[in-house]
Amino acid sequence: AAVVAAMRQNSKWAMVPRYMDGSAAGGDDPLFEKFRALRKSILNWTEWGDMRPNDFLEPFLDIVRSVETSGPITGTALSSIHVLLTENMIGQEPKEAKLAMHKIVDAVTHCRFEATDPSSDEVVLSKILQVLLACISCPSGELLSDDDVCNIIQACYRIGHQNGKSGSLLQQLSKTTLTEVTRTIFKRIRDIHKMSQQQQQTSSRSSTGEDAKPSTSSSSSTNRLGNVNGAAASSSSSSSENDSSKQNGNAKEEEEGGEEGTSPTQHSNNNEQVETTASATKAAVSESKPYGISCLVEVFAFLTSLVAIEDEVDSEESCIFGLSMIRVSLEAGHADFSLFPELIDVIRDDLMSNMLRIALIPNLAVLSTICSIAFLLYTHLRRFLRLQFEAFISNVILRIADGEYVSYEQQEIALESLVAFSRHPTFMVDLYANLDCSIDRGNVFEAVCNLLSKNTFPVNSPLASTHILSLDGLLAIFNNLLERSKQHSELKPTEYKDPSVCSDAVWQTPSVSDFSSWAEEMKYKKYLKRRIDVGVDHFNRDPKKGFQFLQSINLLPQELTPESVAKFFHTARGLSKNVVGELLGDPDKFYLSVLNCFNHLFDFTGMSFDHAIRLYLESFFLPGEAQKIGRILEAFSKRYYDQCPGIFADADAAYVLSYSLLMLHTDQHNDQVKKKMTVQEFIRNNRKINNGEDLPEEMLIDLYKSIATYEIRIQADGNKFELSRAQWVDIVRRSGTDQGILVSCTMKPIFDYDMFAMVWGPTIASISVVFDQAEDESIVQYTIDGFLNVAHLASVLHFCDAIDNLVTSLCKFITTLNPKGNESDAFIEDSKAMLALVTMFCIVNQYGDCVRSGWRSVIDCILKLHRLHLLPTKVTDMEEVRNTLKNSNNRMSFNKNANIQTSILQSVSNFLSFDSGKPREEVKTPEEEEAEKRITTYIESCHIEEIFTESKFLESESLEYLVSALIWSAGETPKGIANSEEEEERALLCLDLLISTTIRNRDRIELTWEKTFGHLKSLVDSATLLSPLVEKGVFGLLRICQRLVPYKEDVADELLRSLQLILKLDAKVADILAAQLFTELLHLVKASPDRIQTEACWKTFSAILRVGAHHLEASPAGFEILEILVGGADINERNLLPLLEAVLAFIEGHAGGESQSMKAMDLLKTIVDKVKSWDATDKLFDNWLKAVNVAKHACSDSRPQVRNQACVMLQQILLSSYSMGHTSEQWGQVMEDIVLKTVNGLVTNVKKHREHEFPEMDKTARIALLMLSKAYLQFLPSLTELPTFSEIWLETLSILDLCNSCSSDELSEAVPEALKNMILVMATQGILHPGWTDSKSINLWNVTWQRARTTSTNISPEMLKE
Repeated sequence: AAVVAAMRQNSKWAMVPRYMDGSAAGGDDPLFEKFRALRKSILNWTEWGDMRPNDFLEPFLDIVRSVETSGPITGTALSSIHVLLTENMIGQEPKEAKLAMHKIVDAVTHCRFEATDPSSDEVVLSKILQVLLACISCPSGELLSDDDVCNIIQACYRIGHQNGKSGSLLQQLSKTTLTEVTRTIFKRIRDIHKMSQQQQQTSSRSSTGEDAKPSTSSSSSTNRLGNVNGAAASSSSSSSENDSSKQNGNAKEEEEGGEEGTSPTQHSNNNEQVETTASATKAAVSESKPYGISCLVEVFAFLTSLVAIEDEVDSEESCIFGLSMIRVSLEAGHADFSLFPELIDVIRDDLMSNMLRIALIPNLAVLSTICSIAFLLYTHLRRFLRLQFEAFISNVILRIADGEYVSYEQQEIALESLVAFSRHPTFMVDLYANLDCSIDRGNVFEAVCNLLSKNTFPVNSPLASTHILSLDGLLAIFNNLLERSKQHSELKPTEYKDPSVCSDAVWQTPSVSDFSSWAEEMKYKKYLKRRIDVGVDHFNRDPKKGFQFLQSINLLPQELTPESVAKFFHTARGLSKNVVGELLGDPDKFYLSVLNCFNHLFDFTGMSFDHAIRLYLESFFLPGEAQKIGRILEAFSKRYYDQCPGIFADADAAYVLSYSLLMLHTDQHNDQVKKKMTVQEFIRNNRKINNGEDLPEEMLIDLYKSIATYEIRIQADGNKFELSRAQWVDIVRRSGTDQGILVSCTMKPIFDYDMFAMVWGPTIASISVVFDQAEDESIVQYTIDGFLNVAHLASVLHFCDAIDNLVTSLCKFITTLNPKGNESDAFIEDSKAMLALVTMFCIVNQYGDCVRSGWRSVIDCILKLHRLHLLPTKVTDMEEVRNTLKNSNNRMSFNKNANIQTSILQSVSNFLSFDSGKPREEVKTPEEEEAEKRITTYIESCHIEEIFTESKFLESESLEYLVSALIWSAGETPKGIANSEEEEERALLCLDLLISTTIRNRDRIELTWEKTFGHLKSLVDSATLLSPLVEKGVFGLLRICQRLVPYKEDVADELLRSLQLILKLDAKVADILAAQLFTELLHLVKASPDRIQTEACWKTFSAILRVGAHHLEASPAGFEILEILVGGADINERNLLPLLEAVLAFIEGHAGGESQSMKAMDLLKTIVDKVKSWDATDKLFDNWLKAVNVAKHACSDSRPQVRNQACVMLQQILLSSYSMGHTSEQWGQVMEDIVLKTVNGLVTNVKKHREHEFPEMDKTARIALLMLSKAYLQFLPSLTELPTFSEIWLETLSILDLCNSCSSDELSEAVPEALKNMILVMATQGILHPGWTDSKSINLWNVTWQRARTTSTNISPEMLKE
């Protein structure tokens, strides 16, 4: 009804009756007649499903085809068809629906109508686009044939590209429609693949027949699509089915009846011809298959051909449109493109080559779209594009991102693309594994990282977006490495070795049967690649040395073979092409064989002569000598002739032509040649060279044009941006082999350690420079996050060098923290320095296990804060070293007032505040208070103290480096004397931290003790003046012993022996420190009295105690130590003498008074008692005698009370020890050396009247005399057995005589009594009798009584009778 109404508005059909038959009305209009017939049919139909689509579509399609209808009528008919399509009213019967869809597409794509005004015509064209889109989108659209789809694509494209005749709105609608059509058909790739498989399974025979038909229709559609572009000669062919058609739009054309019409595709057949061939068309449509891979290939090839830039004005616009359509198709098809090798081949060759060629034009939209397409290709189809991606990254992305010969905007787009690639989880690891680890491929990953790092450094310019983008790329790489590292906590590098034997497998790519095995082999290939690079470097300087090096590591056989050298020349990258060319042209027999083997490594099969010779000559530089050139070209000609038969009659023809091309190349591309060779001259020069026949003239013309147009550019050493046409042809050829397959890496971090090793250095440098230059807060925070991420990854991979470098880089920013008075413009820099400070300590606290040499920078930073008085008290006043500096003061304390911390904070506040230029007032400004809070918060958030308090959790190696760093940072201070206040402050803090660290690591003291003690020794040893360093060194040593000795039995001896260092102190220094020193020693001994085990330790303590025994303030603590040792120790041979020496020192020492000396004698008695309990051995007497000698020595003390007590103690010891079972000789020795000598010495002093030295000596002598009497009588049974008994007796009498000679009442009373007792006992035992004589026959009876009478008249022989 709508169409009829529109027709009646036209004067041509205004008078035609609406519902009457044409015959009755006198008219015979076929268009109206069909609508009347359709109306009658509709009235008779009861079910819409019973209607055949062709019946109700035919009237509308006739309207669309008719040249007599106007635009409004045609538009109304198109709208009706659109409704039928969108409402899915075509039906479910496949054959009918297929025919109906074909007729719709055929009619709409050949639509004709009378032109009116441009705007009305564009409305009709827009409806054509709607119908075509509906044809593809509706459910029945799947039944369209290849030709139908290609016609739709053709019509949509032409409507929007009519050389400026279409409005911008129509052009945009055309592009939008074509976009949706393309998206729809490429979304069906998987369905098409399933349908193809089903057809193949049905019948291999029918499948063969069906495969032939699409190729025919494909040929036809290719012609249509090729004509649209006008430049797709490679993908178009001629067709005889249709005449050439004109472009769609408002173009007017004259028909036979004089009517004007407009048509998207003017068909050559008229309506009568269509009716005549209707049955044939129906049969062809029913036999056709739904569109499939042939159609997709043709459409995609057509879109790819749009990308080629021509000389037309709208070439770039067409290119951009083509790229956008390709992107749409890839987004729709995703990975389904891989289901058809035909599509992959188009991508590998046409698409990638066009992208490489046009990416460098100065059009930002082109470059941006190309980068997005490349990303889609990698995301979905990377497996098939290994070599293409190497070329794209190297020759497009890196070249543009370098920014040397392109605009800033182009560089920015390339970097954005590189960042997008870097953020892909597997892109960088795929590059590294498939390219960098391949011996014959370039180091693309390394080049990417180096470029990104270089681009982050601003050169005489402020920070720009390219710098930030480059940093984004580097950090994206790290983020992916970090994400993969979460799956495996421990990653250790694999150590590789050179091959044990030479093998061709070195130069071959490993198979990919198992990913893990392949990955390990590729890692080994990377190791070999590095070794080969070293060999290449040697080779370029001296080929002989290069061969020798490669032979030494078994990469070349010990006896060089032509095959191995040729493989090296062909595969190794970076070789000097000059050197290779000279060697290949060498007339030596060996190098002639090398040349032959080298040529056999090239595959020229199916390659044009032009491409072959280019590929060959671009692999090295031709030598300058004509004979060498001749040999090389002759070898090439033989190889090409063997692989490409049928082109030349013999190899000589190929040789002559190759030489002729070389001369042509020189002629065309040498500026010194003024008159260039023409094509005719070139043809004439090559007549009759093919075994007397001429080569095809077309071939020679093509060769001339190619050589004249494209110079053979040999890629110079290190030139990474040149890719010749021949190289691209070679890439495409090899893409179909295993070499073109990219092995996509999984999320397992197999290659991450090697990748991190390559990129961490440039990345840290890049982050540092951006952090330094950035002023935006978000960028600064971004770099801080980057620092932390790098540190985290380095710790996971246990890459200590990276952590050290990171720490060192951050520490460099902290040097700006100097309060410089009034500097208001330093706020931002100082804030960054504080951020660097917090970040650095965060890294050290969290990843300290991996810090090695970086500890020096950390300690320097701590010292810097300490000099600024910003170091928290938790660090400067650690519990382990608290109160170790009491007797000396550092120099700074004399020069600073009590409010030093306050003044420093105020200066820092001024430094960080904006109003620092104002003089500081007594009342703090809000800015100053805020600055103080900020600086305090920053420093406290660093948790610096945890570095040392938690050092027990550090790895052993890290701990050793920390200790070494503390010692190194302390500087050299021999004898504890620093050269300046600053040096002393630094050394004191380092010493505190060193002692605290050592104590905290008591379970690993063996790691730190040697270095710590060495440092303490350098401070204390031979110190002649008391300084803070000496004092802290001494007491630090004691603190270490106090904390560690009780818990570390295995090192207690070594620690205690280190106390010998105290003995090396100068006397004056020791005197000052003695009191506190012995107090600390007392704490040590109380805590671990049983740890003193070895003789050396006992000697050390004995020596120290002997010093303390004579010090007034140290003596009480020293004696308490001695009491603990004597009371708690198990007295043995190792400690007996040291203890006796210490006891004697305290007996003789006057510092503790007489009472302390008396107590010391009690300790001696305790020692003797313990000795007496020993098992009887040969050494028992000697050890007991040592103790007795101490008592003997005490008897000569100058103090009467001490001396008297010593004699009493000696008597007790002697009398109580007789039961020990010593021999007669031993008791005789005791009598002579101890008793007699002691009494004799005392009596002699009385005789000499040394009262001023030894007051009350006579009393002591009396006590000693009684001791003599009792000891003699006690030992008498043993003494009588000695041959020298008579001598002992005579000596005893002599002493008694000496006593008598002294004018002492004390002795006068004691001597007779003592003598009388001895004589009575001897007489009773029968020893003293008249016949007693000695060995000299002296009658001892007489001698005894003679001496007795001189002593006392009351003593006589008669006394015995009584």
